[in-house]
Amino acid sequence: MFSQWTCLWKPSKPTKESRRARKKKVEELTPDEYRARDTVRLARFQVTGKKYADATIIAINRVQRFWDRHCSFMGVDARSHLSACVDENFRVYADWRLKNFNITKQSTIWVEWKFLRLLFKRETGRKVDELVGELISEFILGPLTDEYDLDLSIDYKPVVSVEDLVAILHYHWCLDTASVTHERYTVQNPLLMLFIAYTSTRPGALIESGCLRGSNDALCYKDIVLRVIPNPDQPDRHVLVMEVSLMFMKGKRNKSQPTTYIFHERDDNLALCPVSHFLALALADDAFDARGINSVEDVLRIRVMAPRNSLHLKWKPHMLNIPVFRRAVHTAEGIRISPDKALPYDTFNQYLQRLGRNAGFEHKLTPYCIRRGTANAVDTIATTSERNQVMGHSRADIFERYYISVKVKRDVQSAYLGCPARESIIQAVGRFSLTRDPRAPKELSNEQKEAIERDPQLVKLCDRQRSLRKLIERKHGSVPKSKGTALHREYTELGDTIRAEKQTLHREAFEDMRQEFFATIDTVEIERQLLGLSISEELKMDDEDKVQFVFEERARLARNLFRSSDCRTEDQHELYIRRVQTSQDWVSLCSLREGPRKRRVSSAESGVDITFDGIIDADTFPISCPGTQCLFCLGDSQLPHSARIYSFSRPDHLRRHVQNCHLPYLDPDTLLWCPHPSCPDALDGVEEFQGHALIVHNV
Repeated sequence: MFSQWTCLWKPSKPTKESRRARKKKVEELTPDEYRARDTVRLARFQVTGKKYADATIIAINRVQRFWDRHCSFMGVDARSHLSACVDENFRVYADWRLKNFNITKQSTIWVEWKFLRLLFKRETGRKVDELVGELISEFILGPLTDEYDLDLSIDYKPVVSVEDLVAILHYHWCLDTASVTHERYTVQNPLLMLFIAYTSTRPGALIESGCLRGSNDALCYKDIVLRVIPNPDQPDRHVLVMEVSLMFMKGKRNKSQPTTYIFHERDDNLALCPVSHFLALALADDAFDARGINSVEDVLRIRVMAPRNSLHLKWKPHMLNIPVFRRAVHTAEGIRISPDKALPYDTFNQYLQRLGRNAGFEHKLTPYCIRRGTANAVDTIATTSERNQVMGHSRADIFERYYISVKVKRDVQSAYLGCPARESIIQAVGRFSLTRDPRAPKELSNEQKEAIERDPQLVKLCDRQRSLRKLIERKHGSVPKSKGTALHREYTELGDTIRAEKQTLHREAFEDMRQEFFATIDTVEIERQLLGLSISEELKMDDEDKVQFVFEERARLARNLFRSSDCRTEDQHELYIRRVQTSQDWVSLCSLREGPRKRRVSSAESGVDITFDGIIDADTFPISCPGTQCLFCLGDSQLPHSARIYSFSRPDHLRRHVQNCHLPYLDPDTLLWCPHPSCPDALDGVEEFQGHALIVHNV
């Protein structure tokens, strides 16, 4: 066969004539025309200036909006006021910003001055005069800082070590019962943490950056190469390896050769294995191009035969540009994972903060905590140039200024005394989890929530809203009928203000409660030990064995993950079975979602005796339903059984649920198939569906 290919393919070297014929013909220019082109090009460059990154342009545009508002307030032309480059203009602007906006840190106004200088360069084509720049810098660092009592402190930047990451993942898989938008998040969020830990990359290289909302720039299947290779240490075994190329690293977005990281399997702890996590996502997406790959076992059966050194598991062509980490979206059937929209940074960051808070960490957990942990780990084993490559830094001082741990990593005491270093103690004290306490409060109590409702400012706003509502009802009959009027706009704005005020009060109360807990818990523990005091009920630890999950897959994962495994001595068949089961559970979770928590109660009332809310056969659901049951939720196979059979307390509650959660996402140009799992009828529009639901399904 190879000889046939050789005969069919006979490359011919192109002749000089053919190369000249293909050469692009260009119009010859005169010397004067070259000079004219240069003049135009230079003028254009002076207007546009240096080509900045998208995030920098967004920051410059933001400062420009503030500058325009300031100039409008001062009654001057914004462009001429800027191009004058007078130090008084910049000083008055800085004073105006600090006076009218909630700026408390010196670094905030200092960074804004930096972007204002970039705005000046973009608008005028020249840099700010050096003397003016020095005067404004001294003005910010001196008089303004003193007058406004600006905070000079630098926020504590936690460093997550491998021990901390294991504790975080253990809580996620074994103890976290908080509801998530979709269970695929339960699988892809830990993989994101592993990718950040193993590459030290910023989250914007993996998911949609917060600075580039709507760009959909994220890690795609085309950026990942999955291979099967013989294990160099055990030639009779084969392993899966991944090559992950990051195209969207800071300062290098589609500009240079991507940085490629290599990942391999881990048999000792699947919770730390990025390959197994990714394999589950790829199977859930049906991304493999080769026919016959339908399960984890199919992939694990693949062997590399001579003379090949590896086998590349390629992706289907339509999957190449699909992001690996995707967001949940609303559809008529319910919440689903988007087929092509990348996960936004805000969603992942909020999840991490909630996870760290519920796990009992004192400080806020963010993706950069993990990145700093990797930076400090790499710093101990790599050269400066290697560390810069891993971190994506252009200079070595970036690590020293922003990433190095504030806690010295060496035993200086032992070094001075000439004693053997006790590095384990130093490492233990430097951990992110040093002050962790799982008993830390996770939410406000009912008494605290009621106290917030009695806040004087909030009560005043609510009274004003009630008075405004009465006025609208006297004039227009109801609030909806007053749409488009000044009263309705005022009523809506007041409602937004009340919601924002409630959120602020809840956040401040919760933060104060957590700060008080961590400030007093050590003294409470010491007094309890030394004085023989009994521990209060609220400080008792919850029994881990009593943790209950909605889905059986989650319960199995809690049992199988974090089991100490020695892959050299433990039975290989047992390891294989556990790995296959774990991967299958991950794949199953990618097509499940819990639904509203309130719907869990109905499973006991329904008389259905099931240990877990699994997926039930369609025959379980009768054609005639209770009058307040949602047919769309009933037909949603991703929901647990208790959420599917849930009945609302009143018909108007069901009507509002259907109108808000299902009908807005229907396509008006396509047929509406009855969502009941046992009904095959196709309906022409919402009105026909409503009649069908009443006559056939009693809803």
